[in-house]
Amino acid sequence: MQVYLNGSFVPHDRASVNVFDRGFIFGDGLYEGIRAYGGHIRSLDRHIRRLSNGLAEIRLQWDAQQLATILPELLIRNGMQDAFIYVQVTRGVPAPGRGVRTRVPDGPITPTVMAYCTPAPTLTECLNPPAKTAMTLEDFRWHKGHIKSISLMGNVVAAMTAADEGWDDAIFVRDGLVGEATSTNLVACVNGQLVTPSLDSVSILGGITRELQLDGDMGVISRPMTVAELRGAEEVMIVGTLTTVAGVVKIDGRPVGAGVIGPRTKKLAADLVAHIRAEYAATGCCV
Repeated sequence: MQVYLNGSFVPHDRASVNVFDRGFIFGDGLYEGIRAYGGHIRSLDRHIRRLSNGLAEIRLQWDAQQLATILPELLIRNGMQDAFIYVQVTRGVPAPGRGVRTRVPDGPITPTVMAYCTPAPTLTECLNPPAKTAMTLEDFRWHKGHIKSISLMGNVVAAMTAADEGWDDAIFVRDGLVGEATSTNLVACVNGQLVTPSLDSVSILGGITRELQLDGDMGVISRPMTVAELRGAEEVMIVGTLTTVAGVVKIDGRPVGAGVIGPRTKKLAADLVAHIRAEYAATGCCV
């Protein structure tokens, strides 16, 4: 596998990052997870926009528009058509003689940029949502969930807690409101209406797949969602770049609805696939 690292494409086993990189020392950086179907990158403009906004908020200067050149070349060099692409930008390595653990960067610093890709399901395979189980967990993370930080310790601990108790995932809740799962956004069918938690109700990430569903007229609305609504929902889904759509059939040991993948979950998956295909067709691509 070849990876992109600081301007070059190199074999992954020859790529190395300085141990004093602030991403390693502090978790000082951002990332994006991006999908390619049939050799075409999905919603790259949305990912670039989100990354650019995050970089501005954490005061890290790097032009995310460079991804439009880097990522297609990364796919070609790895011979991949259907792939998950991971991009990470850290603040970089302090200059020689500068403080390594200085919270405020001590002088000029060059960002570290890395990207790799791995095989992922085809768009057609995404028409069959898998079944998942989950537990609810009080959200103990920071209050800037909209920033796609590489510091994912809270998500890791939550996922491990869920696994220890026999569940596939954890759903974060805070002050009686539903947030997100450990790596995906959440959609629930409440009284016949598809609802996703609003970004101003809880501190969560605005996922690109969530955004596509809201913008693509798929019948999803954004508003605060209570834990009671989640537990009484007819269907519950998790949605994300790699997951696409999966159905949550059991929460906290109790079945969701009939306890199987429901029709609204299947329809949301089909609507998303149709939207992506139409988006590609508009640019002359076919997947």
